Amino acid sequence: MSQELTITLLDKSLTVACPPGQAGALLESADILNKQMQKVQAQKPTLSLLNIALLSALNISHELLTHTSSIQANNEAIEKLCNAVSQAIEN
Repeated sequence: MSQELTITLLDKSLTVACPPGQAGALLESADILNKQMQKVQAQKPTLSLLNIALLSALNISHELLTHTSSIQANNEAIEKLCNAVSQAIEN
């Protein structure tokens, strides 16, 4: 059973459903989004709330994609190193 949780984005309150045990993560996510929205609003104060939200979501998505790609590259490098170490031990 989900619970209701109130978050605030750019001084606007929003009540959302939250799965049990996920309130902390949802509040942290809302805080990240709110900070990004504040940055966008400070850079472009004439944008509508919808455009601020869309640009913020795009920025966060890009950051996630960049981090995901970096993690994948690191995992591949680690795998190559493990293979090299395994081969060196076998020889």
